[in-house]
Amino acid sequence: MKQQKKETVVVTGATGFIGSHLLRTLLDLDYNVVAIVRENSKSCYRLPKNVNNLEIIFGDLANIDDLIYKFQHIKADVFYHLAWGGVGNAVRNDTGQLRDIDITVNMMNLAKAIDCVRWIGTGSQAEYGVLNRPIREEDIYFPTTLYGTTKLSACMLSQLLGKQLGMSPIWARIFSIYGPSDNRGWMLTELICSLLQGKVPKLTEGDQLWDYLYVDDAVDALIALASNTVPQGIYNIGSGKSQPIRSIVELVRDKIDTSLKLTFGDVPYRNDQIMHLEADISKIMQYTGWSPKVSMQEGIDSTISYIKNNMEEYKLR
Repeated sequence: MKQQKKETVVVTGATGFIGSHLLRTLLDLDYNVVAIVRENSKSCYRLPKNVNNLEIIFGDLANIDDLIYKFQHIKADVFYHLAWGGVGNAVRNDTGQLRDIDITVNMMNLAKAIDCVRWIGTGSQAEYGVLNRPIREEDIYFPTTLYGTTKLSACMLSQLLGKQLGMSPIWARIFSIYGPSDNRGWMLTELICSLLQGKVPKLTEGDQLWDYLYVDDAVDALIALASNTVPQGIYNIGSGKSQPIRSIVELVRDKIDTSLKLTFGDVPYRNDQIMHLEADISKIMQYTGWSPKVSMQEGIDSTISYIKNNMEEYKLR
């Protein structure tokens, strides 16, 4: 019997939080994976070592000619574009975000050059802005940051350019993802790090309703979107339900040290504070059959355990 050819998948942002989880899952599923990595990336520690079906190509996503040259020997079935210059709160309004619009176009042209018709870019809940209700893909957009605006611009460009290139582009709009190996600077990670050191961070009142999704579920959603049966378009990736921030903070505290006293209300809400952020995930469920599997309790347990076992990574020693 003739052995079926393994699919080849390209991943940008493979050293990032979500990208590294996606990379490992694809390898576990026995795909051939090609990761584009910056040579000076500080996150290369996230890449697996000595894996036969992984090829790492070092390059600058802004230099499309160099990348097309380096990809001459590659033909790909699926192209995941997760790389983005800056996503932290400190750079949300940095004009450097504009560079990523050109890079998105570059990655579509690279996919075309290697005969790849299934292109999946990753967007953000920030594209929607302050809606304060469950959000559908068809809702009007009111991004309040340059990050959200450039993500939205990249989304629109990907859908238009994809058609012109004869591709079937997917834009996965990702809500709040958490889990092992997440970066410092995000609410859940900082909360866990603080409480593990016996410190209680300053908190808002915690009345915000927030949609959190465990990283393994997010990866499964991205892989489900790679199917040829999924129509081109925009898809929300979230848990599909929201919980009060206060209850999530209390859950984390109870799993670490119930004696630590939390005080809510020390930090005022921002002027543009989103009080209800929740993804309507009916579209991705309809077209892929995907649904979240990991409960908040299970996800928090795994995240706390990872941080405990990797204290140096989080600079807790």
